[in-house]
Amino acid sequence: MKNYTVISKIALVICFCFILLAVVNGFTGFINSSISLSGTLICIIGFGIAIFAITILENERQKKKADKS
Repeated sequence: MKNYTVISKIALVICFCFILLAVVNGFTGFINSSISLSGTLICIIGFGIAIFAITILENERQKKKADKS
């Protein structure tokens, strides 16, 4: 995939935005007031894991690319 780095950076930004929205919703209930604190924490942890996975995959891809050169 040619634009993998760009797509992974976009995915990181989206995950960070969703974490921010989850935090804002946890404090204010602006987006959905029926989501509990535990639901907010599950969302934050899930997006944190997604960010971690994207970062690991991107680092491995960069490492493989450097080894080929």
